[in-house]
Amino acid sequence: MTWDFYEDGREISFKKEDKAPKEILDSLDTKQKKRLKKTLQASEPTEFFGQDFTKLGELISIMKDLDLTKSDKKLNKKMKSMDERNIDIVATATKLRKEYELLYRQLYDLVYPKKKK
Repeated sequence: MTWDFYEDGREISFKKEDKAPKEILDSLDTKQKKRLKKTLQASEPTEFFGQDFTKLGELISIMKDLDLTKSDKKLNKKMKSMDERNIDIVATATKLRKEYELLYRQLYDLVYPKKKK
């Protein structure tokens, strides 16, 4: 069985295959196999995926709290705009993270298919 991803409803369902899947790793030579495994491992999602965005949010919050922005209405408005943009970026990053994890899992399952019992 392989994953089947549908864009319209964002649902994952199983799709039966007509024939047994050929082991991808078995069809590669040693060098190709090692390269594929290494790249797959390096591509695995990590907890660091969104840390840059949260750090940027902290920086914006600190700057908004400074007395410099409170006295300057134009700068205060600009900081508020930047904060809203950062929130949009974080929301987009969260969606991308989910998509990335799904795509990674699909690729991983292609390389290391589960054995049928």
